[in-house]
Amino acid sequence: MFAKRLTAIAGVVTTLAMVLAPIATNAATTGAFQAGDLIKGSQFSTVYYFGPDGHRYVFPNDKTYFTWYPDFSTVKTISDLQLQTIPLGRSNITYRPGYKMVKIDTDPKTYAVDQGGVLRWVKSEELAKTLFGLNWNSRIDDIPDPFFINYKVGTGIDTASDYKPADIMTATPNISIDKQFDMTMTTITIGGVTNGFVPASTTVKVGNTVTWTNGDLMPHTVTGTAFDSGPIAPGATYSHRFTSAGSFDYHCSIHTVMQGTINVVQ
Repeated sequence: MFAKRLTAIAGVVTTLAMVLAPIATNAATTGAFQAGDLIKGSQFSTVYYFGPDGHRYVFPNDKTYFTWYPDFSTVKTISDLQLQTIPLGRSNITYRPGYKMVKIDTDPKTYAVDQGGVLRWVKSEELAKTLFGLNWNSRIDDIPDPFFINYKVGTGIDTASDYKPADIMTATPNISIDKQFDMTMTTITIGGVTNGFVPASTTVKVGNTVTWTNGDLMPHTVTGTAFDSGPIAPGATYSHRFTSAGSFDYHCSIHTVMQGTINVVQ
């Protein structure tokens, strides 16, 4: 039986906080980052994916991280205060589709991962060999039961034509596509006088809409040469669509120390 013939995969789940301990902790702190960047705090080693919705998304373990990235060379370090200003996303990062198969201890089935964290049952050993090669059983990771809630179970795979790992990977080159973010929308958090605008500098494409969300307990403004929000109440938002390329500085007219920049590119 296919499930019984699976090679047991041993290993202890290691949190990213432990894995990232060796990376440089003196990396330069920056306020300039944008949707799609990897970020971490200056004192903590845990890495997050920064989404266009202005939230930070957790990699539940190191195995998940390494399906998307080969190393930590692109991680940007921001201040801990800025990091705490960015709200956590409601879901965690899941395996890159097409990269590996997964299973959990309480379920004998082995699954391929499709876009959006959808799991598709690979129904036979022969099918697993066709999809993932003769070493298919070395391309299975155990997902701890608590992380299984990050995924959704979809339709099973009956034939090789139902699921082509290489095509799935090509169609899902980054986490934004996997999570189906609207890449024409970017959210910036207004984090107060100490934290400022988070991120303080970001890059968007012509035609994109930027939304500022006031996460502070007092009103702030988003004031630039060609746009002015007026006072934004705590919890409220302001949006502006950028229709031309250029670098657009802005500030809070109530607290002028708070400054930011939107770089708009073609």
